[in-house]
Order: sequence, then structure tokens, then C-alpha cells
Amino acid sequence: MPLFKLKYWILIGMLLPLALIVLALVRPNGPDYQVVERGDGFELRAYGPLRVAETRVEGDFAVVDERAYPHLLGYIRGENGGARKMPILAPALAQRTGEHAWLVQFVMAQEYPLSMLPQPTHPAVTVRELPQRLLAVRRSGGDWDPARWRQDAEGLMDAVVQAGLAPIGEPIFARYNAAFVPGVLRRNEVMLPVER
Repeated sequence: MPLFKLKYWILIGMLLPLALIVLALVRPNGPDYQVVERGDGFELRAYGPLRVAETRVEGDFAVVDERAYPHLLGYIRGENGGARKMPILAPALAQRTGEHAWLVQFVMAQEYPLSMLPQPTHPAVTVRELPQRLLAVRRSGGDWDPARWRQDAEGLMDAVVQAGLAPIGEPIFARYNAAFVPGVLRRNEVMLPVER
């Protein structure tokens, strides 16, 4: 191999990890919230109303994305009444609604009120506004492993109860990064709706 090609590949080998780290450290654009307090292993956050595009799918945790994302991506890419591309915020949310049923949501950009969101053309997708709510949140990284998510959710539920808060819904699994971001650099969260 010629020397200049070898130098080229060495340079790529040095810059690629740096580029991935910078990409992972840039905070994804997420919805606004206020940290109300910090508990043992979680943050208590107050979120205002959020507009979401959502779909319901059947299956195990491992296949939820591949079943839900085509519909939601279609909506934000123009499969809607206005044929408009719609900006979204991180994270993508998934919440169990039955033994093998899930509600998957994309959070829409905050500058769009519900009345400005075009109606989906696919019958599996709906848009709606979530009310303001109080969420206990535990942050983690790593791959999207079902066992890790269950463990994080159980740990969060225990911490919330010990802090004197009452869970009022199922855990929500929040993913902030694209699938190509290495697991060690990902930002994931488990969220739990609570009340005092």
C-alpha cells in the first residue's frame, strides 16, 4: 500500500471516533421542561403540553421500532394532509399499553400548535396533544436492550415510591439518538408519570 494511502487511513481512523463523540455529545433538541427536584437516582421534571404523532403496534420490545417507525417517519416526511415535512424533537417515546401492545410517539416541534399539524393520511397514525405532566426520569446510556430497560424501569419505580411519589402510569422509554450512534454514546431515559 502506498504511503500516502496509509496516512489517509490512519487520519480517518483518528478522526472518526472524535466525530462520533462530538455527534453524541451535542444535546438533541428536546421538549422544554423544568427540573422540580432531584431524587435518589432520578430527576423530577415538569413538562408542559406536548404535541405528538403516534401509532399503536403489537409485538415484543425488540420489534416495536421496526413496526412503528415506518408509519411515523412517513407522516413527518409528508404522508399527511398537507404533504408537508414536519420537524420533530428528540426523544422518540415508547410505552407499553398491554402485554404485547405499545404506543410509540414522535414529539412534534413546539412551535406547531395542534391546529397547525396536518392530519395523517395513514390510518395507523394519529396526532394529539398530551397534557402537562410530572415525570420522574432516570437517564442511562448503552444499547436498547430490553433487559436493561426493564431493570431501569423497576429501579425508577422503586426510587419513586421510596421518595413518596405515586406512579400513575406505565414507564415510558425515551430514545434520543439515531441507531448509528454507538451504544456507549447514546442517551436513553426511562420516564414515569407520577403525582405527589
